[in-house]
Amino acid sequence: MNVRIDQLEPELAQKLVKPLRTILHELRYTIPGQYHLRVSLLDSNGRKKRSDASAENWSPESGRIEIRFEPATEETASQEFSRAADRKSGSDSLETRLLKALDHAESTPGWNFVSLKKFRDEILSREAFAPGSFQPTDVHWQEAIQSAIGKRLILVGKVPNPKSPQFPVTSIRLNRLMPEVQEVLGLPKKDLGFHPIHIKGEPLSATILRERR
Repeated sequence: MNVRIDQLEPELAQKLVKPLRTILHELRYTIPGQYHLRVSLLDSNGRKKRSDASAENWSPESGRIEIRFEPATEETASQEFSRAADRKSGSDSLETRLLKALDHAESTPGWNFVSLKKFRDEILSREAFAPGSFQPTDVHWQEAIQSAIGKRLILVGKVPNPKSPQFPVTSIRLNRLMPEVQEVLGLPKKDLGFHPIHIKGEPLSATILRERR
């Protein structure tokens, strides 16, 4: 299959971002979640290769690879999240992994609630994906959380902070009444819809009108 430069560069970035962040963390450098990795394939003079050119036109013998972190704009974050969603579906989608991870966190012994910050920054970063497969970044997880909250699959609340009462902790929990959540967790679906019951006899409105006469 003929892969283009603009297809290969995001693939390289996705495969490199996690090990690179790990290396930098070991060296005591922390890359904020709002930054994403950008990989560019350049020629020997440092010029950017044409985006629609075949990836076979680049060679490590005559070209360079530029790796840099850039601020993740709303557009780039949305594009990365869309690519993530396209690569994952069914039981291994980001949304599914997110909901299962939150379910596991909620069942942690001794936890009365799940902190959004702790869940986002610590728990999700430990989610393991198969080697060689798509590896979500902090930006992808942030987009997945926002999407799940927007669809009311995850509910947000506030709980008292014993260390700093003036700053309550933002908590999250699964909305287990949602069919999507029930399906992911393998729970029996509950019919929560309103179903009117037919009662024999005249309409209630007719009875009320007659009693008023």
